[in-house]
Amino acid sequence: MTWPRLLQTNVNSIQLLTIHGNFVIPLKPPAPSFPSTCQKNRITSATTPGRHFHTAAHTDLRPYCFSHMAALTSDGHREDDRISRITSAIRVIPDFPKPGILFQDITTLLLDPVAFKDTIDLFVERYKDKDISVVAGVEARGFIFGPPIALAIGAKFVPMRKPNKLPGAVISQEYSLEYGTDKIEMHVGAVQEGERALVIDDLIATGGTLCAAISLLERVGVNVVECACVIELPDLKGRERLGDKPLFVLVS
Repeated sequence: MTWPRLLQTNVNSIQLLTIHGNFVIPLKPPAPSFPSTCQKNRITSATTPGRHFHTAAHTDLRPYCFSHMAALTSDGHREDDRISRITSAIRVIPDFPKPGILFQDITTLLLDPVAFKDTIDLFVERYKDKDISVVAGVEARGFIFGPPIALAIGAKFVPMRKPNKLPGAVISQEYSLEYGTDKIEMHVGAVQEGERALVIDDLIATGGTLCAAISLLERVGVNVVECACVIELPDLKGRERLGDKPLFVLVS
């Protein structure tokens, strides 16, 4: 399902977008104008807290960057200034994988050892005392963040994979896409009834994949303590789709 979103590129122009998962597709309606005193629609930078528009950044490395928001959970908790480094290390690539698409890219975060460590540390600090025995990573970028978190908190890492990627017997959960359905799978016996799990991915958009991962784990008796993502696209309301399941994000 596609949703409209605003991308503010400068003080005088606002562009309407449609978002497909990790891709942002520009539309072309007449550009509306807003008063400069309107806080909700004013342009922001990577060091300005409390907003979630994508803003233009004047570097070749990061054509667009996220606005800064301290890490938020469902209880309104805010994290520290390490979020600024994480936010500034994430870029959005225009015209990838095809013209008109803006791709949200975390590879620049991985190129920055300090920001990458900050990311892992923030998750570890949150989950180290929650008696979590399973970190379930959603394919594919959950595989980047999940293993170091699992090692640091003394948990096992369980990959949640796309169909036909795991060699052994699997258990599957189907979920809906805009057109058709998809599945997420894990190995039979990878988790045990009564274990406590964290589900990790790089980004939450509509929340469909995270919901499928939660359902798959709960079907075999696992208690999903929380979901965690580096990035949230709030306009797509994925958090609401998770219902009462807590969600922790670093950048929104």
